[in-house]
Amino acid sequence: MPERSSKDFARFEELFWNVTREMGKMWKQVFESHLPGSQSHLVFTLARKGPLKMSELAQILGLTAGAVTAASDKLIDHGYVTRIRDEKDRRIVYLGITDEGREMLQQLREVGRTKMTEAFSHLNEEQLPIIIEIFEQAAGNISNMKGTEK
Repeated sequence: MPERSSKDFARFEELFWNVTREMGKMWKQVFESHLPGSQSHLVFTLARKGPLKMSELAQILGLTAGAVTAASDKLIDHGYVTRIRDEKDRRIVYLGITDEGREMLQQLREVGRTKMTEAFSHLNEEQLPIIIEIFEQAAGNISNMKGTEK
């Protein structure tokens, strides 16, 4: 690890936390305006993982089955999520994202991306690849750290 000034690293740490906290707030505001509470996490999970049983979804999200039911009922009412019955065992119900739900997520991502683009509008064409490389390296370090934790 290269030598660095503790003062410089402290300043970097302060700025990093400020930027990530504020960007997180902006992204949350974008999604909370349309998908309050756990609804956004539920839709994102279905978009990433595909149809899931309510119990699987509750476990992944760290919610109760009742909380998943309440959130999914609202999403179903809006047409973003649908219930899918298992063909072999009709008692088993999956939740899946609809095309309308995917479109809504895409629209919200575009709003968030516009805000992020504005926040980083000062970057020039040479700086962005450097920042990407820095974050890829940090992501790799974090991944390695997770692999060594017991």
